[in-house]
Amino acid sequence: GRVEREDIVKQWYQRRVRGGKVQVTCPQTDYTSTLVFHTKPMYGGKLHRVTGDIKDNMTGKCINKIEGEWNGKIKFTDETTGKSEVIDTTTLAVINKKVRPIYEQRENESRRLWRHVTLALQQNDIDAATEAKHKLEERQREEGRARAAQGTEWKPTYFKRTDPAEPHNWTYKDCSS
Repeated sequence: GRVEREDIVKQWYQRRVRGGKVQVTCPQTDYTSTLVFHTKPMYGGKLHRVTGDIKDNMTGKCINKIEGEWNGKIKFTDETTGKSEVIDTTTLAVINKKVRPIYEQRENESRRLWRHVTLALQQNDIDAATEAKHKLEERQREEGRARAAQGTEWKPTYFKRTDPAEPHNWTYKDCSS
């Protein structure tokens, strides 16, 4: 099995601006890929840098080292053999997602929730995008306060907490069964 590119691409947009770490575990191989999206240094340095590794969780051994640019060439080096393979992300096919129209989506689906922000950004209206984002986030905070006041735990539809001690670790739930 391989770690699907789409699993990490979803978080790339956020991470490329702010920087940060993304971890994806493949349930078939029990390999974990950790990617670090670096922000541009204040003085000099490269934009769009990504580094990371792929580890075998059974042995704890690093299988591959990863380095490059998320929007350019990424080099994977096999830690056992020392051989490298370079993937040029600019040559990869773009696969458009199949998404239901907004009017068919549930109220809490991302594209429906963020539609006003997206539209404002597409129109290059940063003020309207900021206002729409602020309203959405305030509504979500208020909903969180209401749940806390009622002692109600938030239960996402598509994800489950991997480890109760780790509040930011979530696993996709297979909802087809």
